Amino acid sequence: MVRKAGISFLRMITLYLIFALLIISTIPSPSAAMFITPGAGGALVDGTGDMAKVKTFLESKIVQQRLADFGLTGEEISDRLNQLSQDQLHQIATHIDRIDYGGDGALGVLISILVIIILIIVVMKLVGRQVIIK
Repeated sequence: MVRKAGISFLRMITLYLIFALLIISTIPSPSAAMFITPGAGGALVDGTGDMAKVKTFLESKIVQQRLADFGLTGEEISDRLNQLSQDQLHQIATHIDRIDYGGDGALGVLISILVIIILIIVVMKLVGRQVIIK
């Protein structure tokens, strides 16, 4: 009777930990909220720095290829950039800073799945069950 209660308790803890790890891995990190962007709070926006940042971003080969796939030429892109207001240009520049080039979102999910699998194996070993992989 006590053994069955211990096993059900361990199962409940295991399910709780699995659920908690899945929830924790889906929450984005708040580290980006700590930084204040230039121009926040009504300060003046530096248009030359923003324009340089956007132009360097547009000069990368991947971005140029993607824009060419959409049918845009270099002259059209330059004309559209010159038509943007300072606020729009600043908004684009701040979005460029937030781009995740590596896309490490999948890495967190993969690590959490591996931790869950290891946790299940450890709990099964503690309960006395055999883990056989064929």
